[in-house]
Amino acid sequence: MDGLSAAPRSRDWRWVLAGLLLPGMLQAGSAGMARAQAPAADMVWQIEPPVEWVVPEAQPHSEADRLVELALAQHPALAAAEAEIGREAGQRFQSTRKPNPSAGYVASEVGNEGRGGQQGLYLSQEWVTQDRLALAGQIGAWRQRAAAERLNQARLRLTARVLTQYWALAAARHRVALLGELEELLQDGVRVNQSLLEAAEVGRGPVLQAQLEKNQVSVAKRQAEAELNANTAALAATVGLSIADVQAIATDPWPAVLSPEELCAIEQWAASPELAEAQAQIEAARWNLRLAQTQIISNIDSYASVQHDAATNDVVVGLQIGMALPVNDRKSGLIRAAHAELAQSEAEYARRYRDLQTRWADAVGQYRSAVEMVTAVEQDLLSLAEERLSVARRSHQQGELDYLELLTAQRSFLAVRQSALDARQAAAAAAVRLHTLVVNDSL
Repeated sequence: MDGLSAAPRSRDWRWVLAGLLLPGMLQAGSAGMARAQAPAADMVWQIEPPVEWVVPEAQPHSEADRLVELALAQHPALAAAEAEIGREAGQRFQSTRKPNPSAGYVASEVGNEGRGGQQGLYLSQEWVTQDRLALAGQIGAWRQRAAAERLNQARLRLTARVLTQYWALAAARHRVALLGELEELLQDGVRVNQSLLEAAEVGRGPVLQAQLEKNQVSVAKRQAEAELNANTAALAATVGLSIADVQAIATDPWPAVLSPEELCAIEQWAASPELAEAQAQIEAARWNLRLAQTQIISNIDSYASVQHDAATNDVVVGLQIGMALPVNDRKSGLIRAAHAELAQSEAEYARRYRDLQTRWADAVGQYRSAVEMVTAVEQDLLSLAEERLSVARRSHQQGELDYLELLTAQRSFLAVRQSALDARQAAAAAAVRLHTLVVNDSL
């Protein structure tokens, strides 16, 4: 039989002694090798839980906030991200489990001198050295942290999508209403010019021009209604409501313009969960490198057996302890791969940092541009266009202005109001990007 063996004449004390000494011998050997290449003493199990990012509410109890809460409560993308956290937690737990012992039947010298030989039971155990279970637990903890940060990213992406779709829906509603008002106004113009034609005060040209303008606005209104239906369906799909439910939702006022101080206060892109995830991947790679460096020293395999010798009627105890010698394989490839993984994760962090800087700068520029347009249109251009249209309508009714000039004033008024709508929508969308840390909309 392999290993150390003895043929004691007593069946009790040596077996008891072997059972007492074997675990101590193995633990001492494991501790001695662990001191040779042990990880740093600052290794801890406690990992700070990720901060659940909460998007600031610009308008408490608004319809937009209610839709966001509804989407966050039931969207399948968040359920998938939460399941990923559970998977990482399970893998982390499994990676820290000690190997199970093995037990079975063993026999040797069977048939020697026509006897049954030595028969009995054995017990074997693999002993993990170099604190590899603790290192594996740290890797799993940081990977679980990275999964939690991906969940936070999914929350921000879903919030950004719902708010962007909501404000697109609000703009489409305003646009349909605006075109409806203009269509009614132009229909009145058609009737007025038809009356003038019947009174022989104008020719047929102004009537045809009025009908043409009215028909063009009708086509634009139908296009706006089609866009409104598409926006309604998209928001309903994101939130998980029916189209009828979304159509019944009221339209919130446009969000207030952020002051320079408020704009600086929300500049928190450096706290983005995208960077937090990349940092967690770096930490996981660092612990993985330390784990790879411990693979040079193998685990210890132990074996113990108790057999009955049929020839001498004695109890035979066998012990065996062994480990792989790092002669041919010193895990250099594994260590090199771990170094490369760490370098890759650090480069990914730097890439995300620069990308976030770029996206934040673009979003701030878009927001300021939209705010400038909103201010210019609503404070100056809109009032001028309204005044010009009012003067043109009075002049036309008094016969002092032909209908073509009235149409020009009406088109100018429509263009200004549409510019105001576009600027408001652009400002709202840019504000959403800023509040959600310019995450990519890729659920």
